[in-house]
Amino acid sequence: MSIEAINWALNHAPIPADRKDGSTLAITLIALANHAGPDGRDAFPSVERMMRYTRLSRRTVQRSLRSLEELGLVRKGNTRVRDAHIEEANSRPQVYNLVLSARQSTGSEDGRQDDAPSTSEGRQQRPLGASASTGRGVNTTPETSFNRPRNRPLSSAPAGPSTAQPECGQCDARPGDPISARVIWTDIDHTNSTPCPRCAPRRFGGTR
Repeated sequence: MSIEAINWALNHAPIPADRKDGSTLAITLIALANHAGPDGRDAFPSVERMMRYTRLSRRTVQRSLRSLEELGLVRKGNTRVRDAHIEEANSRPQVYNLVLSARQSTGSEDGRQDDAPSTSEGRQQRPLGASASTGRGVNTTPETSFNRPRNRPLSSAPAGPSTAQPECGQCDARPGDPISARVIWTDIDHTNSTPCPRCAPRRFGGTR
């Protein structure tokens, strides 16, 4: 028995996965490997012994051996080693050498193995979205658009009644009137007026 030969039969022998008899070929190959040397050579178990190993019929074992030979996984070997162990010529089984160099393809077209870590896993992932800087230190982040109202900065200029000083109480404006009502009427008919010089904002003519 050879651990090397059995390991090859279990893990590396390129038995086509789409064959209906794939499992039968696999167990037959393992039965052969159980009698091969470390180099896969000189395996000559009897068909009866392989039937006991595999629980297959004689015809199925013989057919599987032919299929393994057609696939290039086994070859007929040198009979001298067999003849040295078995004297009776009519009970001598066929000698097979396992082709340990035959390996199932586990890689991609460029020769990498599927179970090897992908080179992309070792590279730093680039974050999605806009990058804040390039390799040369130039900031490439787009500037904030002020087309949207929520992005516009708040104006520091005073606006509206809340920023104006209270009514002075000496003009014609009453509490709660708009700033434009802070005027002094210059005629009885209330047709002409002038902004109050005490409490009207400057834009209405007052001195504030």
